Amino acid sequence: MREPALQGGPSSLSSVLNALADGVVMVDDGGKVTFVNDAAVAMCGGRAESWIGQPARAMVPALDLTLGAGRRELRLFRPGSPGLWVEAAVAREGAPGAAGWVVSLRDVTADVSRREAGHLCSAVVNRTDRGVMVLDGLDRITYVNPAFTHLLGYRSDDVLLRDVSVVLSAEESDMSVLREFRYNLRARRAFEIDLRARSRAGREIWLSTAVSPVRDDGAASGDVIVILADNTQAMALRGLRQDVTTALSGATDFNDVMLLICRRIEAISPDVLVSIILVTEEGTAWMAGRGAMPESFALACDGMIVGPMVGTCGAAICSGHEVLTSDIETDPRWTPALRDAVRPLGLIACWSVPVRMRDGTVVGTMALYFRDRREPTLWHRRVVDACIHFCTLAVEQERARARIAQLAHYDAATGLPNRTWLRDHLAGLQDRPGWCGLTLIAVDLDQFRTIRDGLGGAGADELLETVARRLKRAVGNDGTLTRTGDDEFSIVTGCGRTPGGSGCCPDGDGFQAVDHAAVLAGAVVRAMAVPFVINGVPVTSGVSIGICAGGEKGGTVDTLLRNTRIAVSRARDAGGNCYRFFSPAMNLRAHDRLILSSVLGTALASERLRLVYQPQVSPRTGAIHGVEALARWHDSARGEIPPVRFIPLAEESGLIQALGEWALRLACRQMARWMADDVGIPSVSVNLSARHFREPGLPSMIAGILRETGIPASRLMVEMTESTMIADLDSAIAAARAIRALGVGLSMDDFGTGFSTLANLVNLPLSEVKIDRSFVDGMDRVEESRLIVNAVVGIGRHLGMSIVAEGVETARQLEILDEVGCPAVQGFLISHPLEAEQLPDWVRTWHQSHAASLVRLPVA
Repeated sequence: MREPALQGGPSSLSSVLNALADGVVMVDDGGKVTFVNDAAVAMCGGRAESWIGQPARAMVPALDLTLGAGRRELRLFRPGSPGLWVEAAVAREGAPGAAGWVVSLRDVTADVSRREAGHLCSAVVNRTDRGVMVLDGLDRITYVNPAFTHLLGYRSDDVLLRDVSVVLSAEESDMSVLREFRYNLRARRAFEIDLRARSRAGREIWLSTAVSPVRDDGAASGDVIVILADNTQAMALRGLRQDVTTALSGATDFNDVMLLICRRIEAISPDVLVSIILVTEEGTAWMAGRGAMPESFALACDGMIVGPMVGTCGAAICSGHEVLTSDIETDPRWTPALRDAVRPLGLIACWSVPVRMRDGTVVGTMALYFRDRREPTLWHRRVVDACIHFCTLAVEQERARARIAQLAHYDAATGLPNRTWLRDHLAGLQDRPGWCGLTLIAVDLDQFRTIRDGLGGAGADELLETVARRLKRAVGNDGTLTRTGDDEFSIVTGCGRTPGGSGCCPDGDGFQAVDHAAVLAGAVVRAMAVPFVINGVPVTSGVSIGICAGGEKGGTVDTLLRNTRIAVSRARDAGGNCYRFFSPAMNLRAHDRLILSSVLGTALASERLRLVYQPQVSPRTGAIHGVEALARWHDSARGEIPPVRFIPLAEESGLIQALGEWALRLACRQMARWMADDVGIPSVSVNLSARHFREPGLPSMIAGILRETGIPASRLMVEMTESTMIADLDSAIAAARAIRALGVGLSMDDFGTGFSTLANLVNLPLSEVKIDRSFVDGMDRVEESRLIVNAVVGIGRHLGMSIVAEGVETARQLEILDEVGCPAVQGFLISHPLEAEQLPDWVRTWHQSHAASLVRLPVA
């Protein structure tokens, strides 16, 4: 290479090369620089004179001439400079007598940056989870990325050069959205919109689309880039929120809202079962909502005492934090009963999240159950976070409704049900069997306005609260007390019989209800006779009581209320502090009752009452089990007075103790006579009232009668009623044990009609249980009655007690009782109650006629 040729004047080759924008470096065959132009120096740095004679690799480190001729990209770095990319074109110079290299350098930094940006963009497009499609000016698809295929199932070949509508849903409900999408697309404007699409497999997908036109140098090319995101879950969650919000803002029932929440969660999370458990004020759980969870699991949860070791939900409620059970079978917090409830469902794991009120109080949990060992996903958490809020709103709304209902149906001053509640209650009873025996008693305070003016508002409220408490004690369990006006209270009661049951309303006129109502009204008058002390001042207020019962109620609530108010007016007209019935006949009946009460004392003292005896026999062998003593009263002026009338009179007038002692003494004397005459009566039963069992002297009184009459204690059976248990359980148990200690038998009468429980059978030293006639009467028609009788017989046998079935009137009843193994029966089929002198003949006739099995004999 000839150096002088390059170092000439302005027109020399050197000048020409320095004028080039590209760098030029000439290198001899030994690898040393022989020439460099200004552009190369600017690219690589240094001064031109310092290049000459230096190794080319020292000046351009990335240049490797051993690679030979060709083009390659080199990265050049200079101190204080970010560096640049150059394209090096290496050529071999082969002129005669010389050998070397010519290297041309062109700055391609911008090109490399654009190319790398393109590669990066391509990598992003191919690796993103968002679908990308490019549309041409005719809205045809010209490109889709892998995420598009994953999202919708379409491959490139399925959609290329096809209209974009191939992937969009065309259902009727979507037409307005599709029209908006098309309109904006044609305008080639940037926009975003949610719309539905269908995958290649037909699955419906909600897509969130972001559309951007492609622009080059400010001019629209017509192409459009569409970014697609799967918005199905978000839209499902939005739909859930809308549906539940609509339910909460409407009149939807609370339980239906909870059901909706559970079912919607299960619909958008098909791998779970959902339940919502709330806690009562007593600390017990109840399942307020469930979706596919069966009722059996709800029953297992309802009523359980919430605690930290009562399942995942109990732990979440007590701790106030979410609790995850990944394996129900091994989690010690799950009781065996709860495990047994979920095991058939194949549920393995449970995640429970507390439901909190705005004040932070935990009122329950929402639980998600899984069929494999797992933790909740981010999606599950999003759904529960949204729905926990709705649960809180629903509970608050329900509490507000309950409070409003409380205010609408209950009196604020006394807490008693108000007139609105009373009307609703009566309307609910109007067409039911108990309406025939229902009685309404209205109690008006006499001169209340005068008293209120004297006491002032606060004093009057205190008086009303005190009156309410006193009336509650007087009414007890015999009725429901309500406040129906400023100075008016009302009592809903019955006739003393089980509504619709055996013996309910035997007289259509309701005279039985008169007796029951008169007792209650008398108790109210006596309770109000004691002065009240308000702010240190004694206050006396009588009451005017109106009663409507029996047929005078009519058939409607309005008639009942109107007639009761008329009765109150009659009580006021009579001077107040008394009670009156609506009809004159019932007032006469009530007046007659007062007279009868005084006559009863005289009749008892003059021994004008008598005992009759009803036999009890074995249905299998016909053997006589005993007799029950029953009191009867025949008045010379009034004729036969049934026990259903004079027994309550004796209770109210305080004669019941004397009546019971009379019955015990007379029955034991009669037993002594039968024993002396060798009449085959094993024992006699006498029914005592609850008041007897509250008397501490009852056992000694019975012992004295036994000594007086000389009969063995085993020949006497004392019957106690279920009301005895209600009156005073502790006193009843103490008296019963003392009586049994004497050797006297003890029988529970009318078992199963009121307070009796299995615990009573175990705690009381009973020797006998009598099955109430209401169960016997239904045995041949109602399967449940037969099952109850069978159960009582079995329990009695297991506890070593005898069982007597009352009210046996048909051969079929007798046959069933024999089939279930009932030891003894009593009723009209065997015999009506007999006078004492008739028993010896009946016993002889019975033994002669019924030597064979009783159940095979025809009905007499």
